[in-house]
Amino acid sequence: MDISYGIAKDIGLRDSMEDEHAIYARPVKGFFSAEVYDGHGGGRAAVIAAEMVTPCFLHLWNEELSKNPEEQREIYELLREACIEVDNFIVGKGVASGTTLANFYIVHERFFSVNIGDSRVVIGTEDGACVLTEDHKPDMPGERSRIEAAGGVVIRFGVYRVQGELAMSRALGDAHLKPYVIAEPYIVEGCLGKENDYVVVACDGIWDVMDAKEVMDITRSYGDAQKAADRIVSTATEYGSTDNKTVIVLDLRRYLEGLRHRKMKIINRIDKVVDIGKLL
Repeated sequence: MDISYGIAKDIGLRDSMEDEHAIYARPVKGFFSAEVYDGHGGGRAAVIAAEMVTPCFLHLWNEELSKNPEEQREIYELLREACIEVDNFIVGKGVASGTTLANFYIVHERFFSVNIGDSRVVIGTEDGACVLTEDHKPDMPGERSRIEAAGGVVIRFGVYRVQGELAMSRALGDAHLKPYVIAEPYIVEGCLGKENDYVVVACDGIWDVMDAKEVMDITRSYGDAQKAADRIVSTATEYGSTDNKTVIVLDLRRYLEGLRHRKMKIINRIDKVVDIGKLL
């Protein structure tokens, strides 16, 4: 698969680096992924997630492909199941820490953006840049209602926090904050188009001080994935970000040059929490 990429990381002013990342490629299946995991309360949950989420999905996918086509589940269902299974594994192992997740998957001409927490995936378009993820914050009306319905509280200490502690409402791990902090992913499924030149996957150490347009402008100005990733990290530092920072930049231009369709198309947006809420 003709996809080049660059990865840049910086510890910031933190005592330790709790971010992890992963790249997986299975050319025979037309499969590629770029993944960023932003750990908190320690790095163990992020390490486990980077090692397990996509291998778990690939295992589930192989099982589905052995079935009759009419019996096979959708890929987004398998991605969701992989997230839930890894969350259960982390909690079951007694790991105290937690992690966000922002993953971008390519399956031939289709893509899947998966996020839990406040790391983001941005894709370049003719209009500039499109954010494919949705931050999960405790003060969002739907998230706050869900937390309070489960018996939790949202308290403002500088920012809104679950139980006065965690500044996000969804993550893998965080066993002591269950059932308030959940591992339900937000998934966007779509078809790639010729307009999609770059993808940027990054943790909140970038997005706290930069927006999608600026990040994509920097990426396009360099035209080189590694140089762009390095510059995004250095720019976030110049802007005052002291957090851990991890960025993956994908260059899709050669991979997509033979596509028939010019425009990207969003096919589906999946969030089981929202879907269940609509039924109640």
